[in-house]
Amino acid sequence: MNLWHTVCTEAGEYTWDADFLDAEFKHVVLAQGCGTLPAYLRADREGRGRLQRAERVAVWQLVEAYRARLAEPPSHTTHALIADRAANLEAHHMARVAEQARYKEEHGGVDLIHREAGSGMWLKPRYRHIVVDEAQDLSAAHWRMLRAMVPKGLDDIFLVGDAHQRIYAHRVVLGRLGIHTRGRASRRLTLNYRTTRQILGSATGLVAGERFDDLDDETDDLTGYRSVLTGLAPQFWRAPDHQTEMRAVASLIAERHERHGTPYEAMAVSVPDGDAAARMAFTLQSPPYRIPACELGKDGPRSPDGVRIGTRYRFKGLEFQRVFLTGVSEGQIPHQRIEAHRISDPSRYRQEEQRARSVLFVAATRARDELVVTWNGRPSRFLPDDAARTAYSAGELLPGDGPPSASAA
Repeated sequence: MNLWHTVCTEAGEYTWDADFLDAEFKHVVLAQGCGTLPAYLRADREGRGRLQRAERVAVWQLVEAYRARLAEPPSHTTHALIADRAANLEAHHMARVAEQARYKEEHGGVDLIHREAGSGMWLKPRYRHIVVDEAQDLSAAHWRMLRAMVPKGLDDIFLVGDAHQRIYAHRVVLGRLGIHTRGRASRRLTLNYRTTRQILGSATGLVAGERFDDLDDETDDLTGYRSVLTGLAPQFWRAPDHQTEMRAVASLIAERHERHGTPYEAMAVSVPDGDAAARMAFTLQSPPYRIPACELGKDGPRSPDGVRIGTRYRFKGLEFQRVFLTGVSEGQIPHQRIEAHRISDPSRYRQEEQRARSVLFVAATRARDELVVTWNGRPSRFLPDDAARTAYSAGELLPGDGPPSASAA
């Protein structure tokens, strides 16, 4: 993002913020292979808000300046650019495969020793079948790369995904990328084996009423989604400030460990950001708690022992016996910065709000046996209407006889 700030400052252009420009670059320019201004002027920007022609020209000038900056020594790159370049390389490879096949067919299908003795003999599709998990989190560049890795045909690509767990701002229409799912054998998976009916009910409430696209310009919902397990109802805790909230969570974790024997590594604390993760770890490890803790990195826990602490994004794909979902406060979820778009860019506002719901949904569904939700100040508007009324008071917990037991009804 710093590079976008630099580009805008040098150009004296402050109409769009770095987040908008970065998303425009990833989800329009790279996604649709816009290499020239005319291509960008023709690009489909559905769901991105409206830009007049003059505005697109101004954005394109910033894009060109950004690309020039990336090329300056020492050269830089991004994950989006890597995916885009990989997609282009794979598309070029598949084009050569097709050209080789046409050449051979035109010459009677016989082996062409003089041609195949070189690199041409290695030209063949990279894969026959591809299986894709977490399909909702792939960008258009990723899909272009996958499309070019396998020849079109029956059972060429098998994909699994959940639109409600889309935590990255990737909106794609697969049909426009040469991947066709309509009319093909597909199934809705509605049976949850990880979490309990009670936790699942609360989690689905976070995204109820929202319209989620299914990667092919249609919508998906959680109708019929159910669990085979039953257990505790989620607990809600309110606190007057962040410090009280963290101390209350530490007390709850200590109680679950001492009274119920839950291993520390089977419990996890979900926090809004990296700073909150560091503060939570400090609170757990300090007197009077002295609870071992480790933060979740990109590759998982940084230590085999201790309570896991991580941002909502770090929880993707993980599972814990007990999850403490903290900082679920108004202004944090969704973050208050999206309010700047409520009037100026309603489409972006809706997308950011829906993404915040999905992030919270993902974190909540990491819990297997127990989910504890906490906040300080006002509760997030995503929580149930009666959350504040039914919540326990963290302030009363600290000096008292202890929190409600995890085995309480």
